[in-house]
Amino acid sequence: MDLSRTADEREQGKILAKLEQHENVDMAVMVSLGDNQNEIADMEQYEIDVRPIRERIIRGNLEEEYKKADSNLRIIFVCAMWMTGFDVPNLSTLYLDKPLKNHTLMQTIARANRVADEGKKNGLIVDYIGVFKNIERALALYAANGADEDEIIRSKDELLAGLKKALRSARDFMCEEHIELNPLLTAPSEQKLLILEKYVNKILGDQEKKKKFINLASDLQSAYRSVLPDPNAEDFCREVTVIRVLASRIRDVGARSVDVSQVKKDLEDLLDKSIQAGEYVISQHKKIKDLSLLDAEALRAFFAGLENKNTQVASMCAEIEDKIAEMVRWNKKRARFMERLVSLLQEYNSGAHDIDQLFDELVALAKDLSVEEQRAVKENMSEEELAIFDLLLKEKLNPEEVACIKGATHELLAKFKPLLVPHWRDFETNRAGVKTTISDLLYAKLPEPTYTEHDCKVKGIEVYNYVYEHYRDEKSFAYA
Repeated sequence: MDLSRTADEREQGKILAKLEQHENVDMAVMVSLGDNQNEIADMEQYEIDVRPIRERIIRGNLEEEYKKADSNLRIIFVCAMWMTGFDVPNLSTLYLDKPLKNHTLMQTIARANRVADEGKKNGLIVDYIGVFKNIERALALYAANGADEDEIIRSKDELLAGLKKALRSARDFMCEEHIELNPLLTAPSEQKLLILEKYVNKILGDQEKKKKFINLASDLQSAYRSVLPDPNAEDFCREVTVIRVLASRIRDVGARSVDVSQVKKDLEDLLDKSIQAGEYVISQHKKIKDLSLLDAEALRAFFAGLENKNTQVASMCAEIEDKIAEMVRWNKKRARFMERLVSLLQEYNSGAHDIDQLFDELVALAKDLSVEEQRAVKENMSEEELAIFDLLLKEKLNPEEVACIKGATHELLAKFKPLLVPHWRDFETNRAGVKTTISDLLYAKLPEPTYTEHDCKVKGIEVYNYVYEHYRDEKSFAYA
């Protein structure tokens, strides 16, 4: 890695980052302690001082440190240790330089073959001594359910063929949708961004095609990672990067962010330039986070002039869904809004609504959410009180009965909250006290004859379940 070989600032930055990564790598030795009294002298003939190695094995907590995904301890030289029962899902590569067979061989190669959350689908075994010749016998003896060798260990040639197949499938889909990879590989950076948004909008127009493309991109990424670090993977890097960026952008369309942070590196590779913080923001979509300030007419006018309407609608759907989910965590009676959103999307996907009708329905839903969000203030209640008030309500109540239920709600919180001592949910006596307090008050306060004895019992159970789900103690309200 020679900085003098390139004058490009981005390439130099990548080289420096790689150098820093390697310079910070920690290595250690893990061998059996044994009882060799002459170990120090035996190792001195090889100019090795074994004492600090032993000290670190004994006191360094190497096993726990190596298991941490963010640890700098990334290389371990092992002899007769950690072969069985040692579970490190993020272990990616195992180098073998001593003969192994049968059960020991199977246990050893399994160390690198765990699936990890960060996207690892397989491990890499590097065989320096010809251990692979023993694998057939080991599989015959120990493989579960008659699985054959090809299902457990595959050669790099097979993995490379799998990558080519996954790339062909992605290309075929994109060709059917008139999405061309070449412009995203060759166009100037600014044009690449416009083309990217055009393709994203096209795929977002059909939910089934969106799911299919996301799955194809995921399969392609898994196949590509399985081939690494083989140099042959470089032949496919740019196409895989383009498809990964497109899939990432489709996933990212939503309320959480339109910033490039999560796909920054891929975009830099695609654009052939460094991206400074805040420099790249995907086309501006109207946000409706503050529902109280929603200007429906201005939003409709904005939408009418858009080319990429599918992207705006997808972003708006995700934003509304997040908002509803947040509101439902406070008050589960608001689940009706989520049902309404799901129904709108089902009607659109079935062809009953076009994109403009869907947008109008989403705006109407957003306006109703705004009204709901302000209801606690209008009812002169806290969000906690409103949630319980909604649980107690029935249809066709007169104003006097509604006022009575409001009073019962205020009194109910005042009665049961002092009983919510820390860990109250863990003890039967505490739970029974809370349940009885709620039940007694509702029997006494809910207006008769509108609320029958059965109604009081059912409402008492609903309120208790809500309290149990949401309150850790008197002062700690927990989202369900």
